[in-house]
Amino acid sequence: MKKLAIRYFLEFLVIVVGISFSFWIDEWNRNRIEKIQHIKDIESILDDLDNDSLMGSKVYNSLKNGDVKTKNMLSLIELKNDKKISYKAYTDSIINLGFLYTYQTFFMTDATYKSLISNGRINLFPQNIHSEMNNYYEATSKRIFDNNHIVDNIALKYYNEYHPFSMLFINENNDYTISDYDENSLRKFNDFFKNQEIKRKYQSIDFYINTYNLRNRIIVYSRQIANLRKERNSLSESIKNYLKTIN
Repeated sequence: MKKLAIRYFLEFLVIVVGISFSFWIDEWNRNRIEKIQHIKDIESILDDLDNDSLMGSKVYNSLKNGDVKTKNMLSLIELKNDKKISYKAYTDSIINLGFLYTYQTFFMTDATYKSLISNGRINLFPQNIHSEMNNYYEATSKRIFDNNHIVDNIALKYYNEYHPFSMLFINENNDYTISDYDENSLRKFNDFFKNQEIKRKYQSIDFYINTYNLRNRIIVYSRQIANLRKERNSLSESIKNYLKTIN
């Protein structure tokens, strides 16, 4: 009986150890796979943030250019209103200014973040990074998205109703910047400003007020994009430092 007991105990022990070892191997493998996937998620988030950096720089530069050009346009209007320049000099300067603001808007690259939310892997990130990501991809994204519509609507209305030369300019140029025009394009530009209705439009208080309105919106949007870029840089730095600790 003693030998049987020892035998059964050893067999039981072998089974328990075998099962425990199998569980340990499974858990180790799951943890290994989870870590590999987690690192891939981190790298994907960093790639998305790099894309945001490129887009943010592009939009910010467009806004800064729009800030300068709308300021110059306001100065031209004031010179004309004060009768310090002729109508011809005024319109020639408008032609040289070209397209004031390309109304490029920012949209986050958030595919990885949305995937992490849907599959629950967002919870593998430390709480501080999780919070930063939520703020960036939820709160900040909402503010930027709302202002995208505001600045787009103001710009489109401005070009269509108050500064229609912009449409002629872009149709002739297929670009937002001034270039060397042929004589036919320059003749179209000059003829455009000779129209009596166009003269009234470009010397009206509405043109002045709405140019100010566009510039103010550009300034507000510039501040928001600058803040977004700051948040993006902070989040990217936090994630990079975290990646160093788990590699």
